Amino acid sequence: MSTALAGPLIAQTNTLPLPLGSGAFICSYTGGKIGPQVVCSPTTASNGHAEKVVDRILKPIGLIRNFKVIECSNTDNCFATVLKGQRFIVYDGAFMQQIEEETETDWSAISIMAHEIGHHLQGHTIDGRGGQPIKEIEADKFSGFVLHQLGASLDEATVAVRALGDEHATSTHPAKPARVEAIRKGWLEAESMYPKSRTAIKTPVAMAPKAITPTNTPAVAARPVIAPKAPVGSSSRVGCVSGDCEDGTGTFVYPTRERYVGEFEEGDKHGEGVEYYADGKLKYKGNFRDNLRSDYGVYYYRNGDKYAGWFQNNIPNGKGTYYFADGDKIVATFRNGKPMQ
Repeated sequence: MSTALAGPLIAQTNTLPLPLGSGAFICSYTGGKIGPQVVCSPTTASNGHAEKVVDRILKPIGLIRNFKVIECSNTDNCFATVLKGQRFIVYDGAFMQQIEEETETDWSAISIMAHEIGHHLQGHTIDGRGGQPIKEIEADKFSGFVLHQLGASLDEATVAVRALGDEHATSTHPAKPARVEAIRKGWLEAESMYPKSRTAIKTPVAMAPKAITPTNTPAVAARPVIAPKAPVGSSSRVGCVSGDCEDGTGTFVYPTRERYVGEFEEGDKHGEGVEYYADGKLKYKGNFRDNLRSDYGVYYYRNGDKYAGWFQNNIPNGKGTYYFADGDKIVATFRNGKPMQ
């Protein structure tokens, strides 16, 4: 999929004047200055490739393209604008090919195009406020989210802005570190919703045993769990933040900010370990097998309830005691999370 956007998109017999500098919104990806007017007159028949790339970007978020994409030579950039009510994304094929060659990946060109699409989808091109740093941050975050959905790694999602971003902020564009951080946030937001990494897929972060409602009694109001907090440090980092998270003992922080501290085997939670909620409160303390809560453990519910007993495949199975937040309890043999009579 090399030179993803190098080919011209559409054929036009008439020139297309873009009123740059006339008050219309113009987002230039690099933040560089473009002349007061650019006249585009593409004449080569479309190969349809750029349209396919754009539709590929839109597919993960379920949207249909409502703007035109054209190639405009000698602009050395890619930008979004509006002309007479029509939305455009304009790109210089040679510029896009050059950035692909410099970064040795076509993710750079795709991320630039995703950034410009983000401007249109978030209404930046029609609000009458012109270019603003906050708009660039929002478009960068959108780019990070979409590239995650397309299969890019976090490094691949940020490769373009790391190559082209300015180290210093301007009146319209933030400095490079802020833009990289925005892309990172978008990518991690997508990862927390649709995990793709090996460990995140296998780790049942969202799988929690269902709380039990006492028979013939109203549900107990939630109350905080008094439990030790997770170890402090590296709160902004995601992944293995300390130790050996492959075959040993380590600490792993998930995109949801939940945390696991304990034993690993071949990258899985395996052995004794402790899980913590995102706010640092204790979630589970006990044993794991192949990433699943197994054997004996204690699970702390958000509503103040607690289960202490045997687990199988993440769920209470076997003898155990369920403690309600109001002081009542059930001592029983559990099957698939439910106490048996």
